[in-house]
Amino acid sequence: MLLALFPSLSEKEVIAIWCCCAALWLLWVLSDRTGGKSKDLTTSSLHELRVPKVAFAREVIRWCMQHLGLPKGKKAGPRLLLRYYRHRKVMGTYQQRSKTITLYWGSHVDLKEVVNTLIHEYQHFLDIRTTQEDKAYDKELKQIGYQQNSYEKKAREAANRWDKACLQEMSSRGLLK
Repeated sequence: MLLALFPSLSEKEVIAIWCCCAALWLLWVLSDRTGGKSKDLTTSSLHELRVPKVAFAREVIRWCMQHLGLPKGKKAGPRLLLRYYRHRKVMGTYQQRSKTITLYWGSHVDLKEVVNTLIHEYQHFLDIRTTQEDKAYDKELKQIGYQQNSYEKKAREAANRWDKACLQEMSSRGLLK
């Protein structure tokens, strides 16, 4: 067939081209464990869970405890409050007094955002432990705003650094479809 399409090529050249194409295809299939249908976890739909939403969120918090640690002298992580509706302004919050992370599930478009928010709020759990630190956060917020707030910068950095690794582990544990 190729000889008919390219009459100037010899039979050996056509065979060499065919072999190269077949080898490339085989490498592509073998390098992808899903048989060419790779899953982009960074855009996993909110509906691709094999477990209840609250169980998924708890597993992400457990991942944070294992990988980001706990505050000195503490053995327990934060409380988790899951709200299923969309909040008008925020995706999640951390309350220092009650040590509670609230996640607004409806404010997220995919699972990467959910994981990113939980890691972000967990970083606040690590950084804002006392009333004094809570007041320092509020003072900074009023003086320089949300984007420049050092607590927020640190939380964003942690979330952006770890969200893919956490989501990958949630997938490998079988929590995603």
